[in-house]
Amino acid sequence: MKRVRYVGLLTAALATGQALGGKLESPHVDTTGALIELCAVSPDDPVYPAAMGFCLGYLDAALDYHAALTAGPKYDPIACPKGSTTRDEMIVVFQAWFESNQHLKAEAPIHGVMRAVAEAWPCSAQ
Repeated sequence: MKRVRYVGLLTAALATGQALGGKLESPHVDTTGALIELCAVSPDDPVYPAAMGFCLGYLDAALDYHAALTAGPKYDPIACPKGSTTRDEMIVVFQAWFESNQHLKAEAPIHGVMRAVAEAWPCSAQ
């Protein structure tokens, strides 16, 4: 089942890169600004399914990687979202964070995602 999920995400990523090539400065999502463009595509846009698939896949992967890194004693978590946090909430948090931090649009997308979730769900508040 995992293999099917990864194939689906890869297909969505490839379709997104091709379909949004004219909308993004680069077909690669190599900046926070490029990722936010994908996450903000309107449901009326024909590329919405692919864009949202990539956006959600990226956010999921970033948080899964963070959870894996911080599962052991070596690294402390920088973000502590509640277990009930939904993927849609993650997008809202990321978009709201970006509105206040557009000056960071050129940084790597992983940095933007982690800054957004760390600000929204700091571990010290838990």
